[in-house]
Amino acid sequence: MYQSFLTLIKENALITRGDKVLIAVSGGVDSMVLAHLMLKSDFRMGVAHVNYRLRGEDSDADEALVRDWCQAHEVPFFLHRVAPGIYDAKESIQMVARNERYTFFDRLCDEQGFIKVATAHNANDNLETVLLNLTKGTGIHGLTGIALKGDRLIRPLLFATKEEVYKYARSEQITWREDVSNQKNDYQRNLIRNEVVPLLKKINPALEATFHDTLLRLQGTARLLQQAVEHRQAVEKEGRLLLNVEWYQGHPDHLVMLAELIKPYGFGFADARDLSGAIMSGLPGKLFYSSTYEINLDRGQLYITSKEEATECVEILVPKDEGAVSAGPFGVQLSYLSGNELPNHDPATTAFFDPDELTFPLKLRRWEQGDAFYPLGMEGKKKVSDFMIDSKIPVTLKKEVLVLESDGRIAWIVGHRIDNRFKITSKTARMLKLEVLRHA
Repeated sequence: MYQSFLTLIKENALITRGDKVLIAVSGGVDSMVLAHLMLKSDFRMGVAHVNYRLRGEDSDADEALVRDWCQAHEVPFFLHRVAPGIYDAKESIQMVARNERYTFFDRLCDEQGFIKVATAHNANDNLETVLLNLTKGTGIHGLTGIALKGDRLIRPLLFATKEEVYKYARSEQITWREDVSNQKNDYQRNLIRNEVVPLLKKINPALEATFHDTLLRLQGTARLLQQAVEHRQAVEKEGRLLLNVEWYQGHPDHLVMLAELIKPYGFGFADARDLSGAIMSGLPGKLFYSSTYEINLDRGQLYITSKEEATECVEILVPKDEGAVSAGPFGVQLSYLSGNELPNHDPATTAFFDPDELTFPLKLRRWEQGDAFYPLGMEGKKKVSDFMIDSKIPVTLKKEVLVLESDGRIAWIVGHRIDNRFKITSKTARMLKLEVLRHA
């Protein structure tokens, strides 16, 4: 087991010589074996123990065991005793305990210079996690198990089964304490460990070994899916996220791909199914909402907007003098040019006006129902809402449209059309150039 431990660390670059590693040690057999293996490997290490104060004298006995082991082997020992009142929070005891644990680990890393945090998850923990995720419903990533390493976390015991851990502990005469609460089926994980896994092992006594091979396949499949998703991810265009779905044909593999593409924005598989129906029906303007984002489907494109951006208030007063002014996410740059010949410019952000026709200060704001203007190149007056329909501006983007107002009159639908009353003519001697930009 010791050689397997070293091989896993080396092949996966979990620890390099000189790394200072913090080991999470509860006093149970897994973490005591991990501490033993780390000490035997002569890595620079310290031990962190959390006394959750949930099991009375048993919790204190766990603490004493870990403390005594550290003193006997001259290993730095760090203790965190959880305040009992913390469990009065609305979150579950398990979630509170987890937050306490990892907050403690992060603080020790920052204060003591630890590079890695090693936890003692084993192969059986991995099996239980996958079964639990499968039972609750999950995508491919939920079936890939516990990650071997993260930003700081490493799990050097994932290769070993629980049986192998016990065998090694006995052969090396390692002392540990059993948590009797693990035998109770109060928690879902315990139920899987104590009831489900034994039944599965009656069907397949080599369950852990075959699961390991299956896990490798699933992890490879997840990587292939991720690579495919990366080629179709949403791109930012003119301050918006656009996701092309013209490739979508409603096939099951396409549905899986779509679910992965919208997952970063808080949408689940059920949302992907609903979105699939809208894409296949070809009906534009359909809106979908997560807790943080909204998606608008329009002509083969998904327009993804954060709810915060969609509802942000914009109002900027623009003075007559040259210069820049900004508020919130937008800025306006104002300058004057002589003559009346329009230079090359980006109509999505820039427009030119006859300043003699404007009344200052100008106001940049969101469009409102009832706004109307005289579109350049068209006859008569038109409501802004009707203009946006004619211009086929998607529903989500309509809410983001800005207008430039001069003394109550709309001078510019920003990025789309100026008002005929403020255009440059042959009589214009000096032009006003206005640029409206969204800050990064």
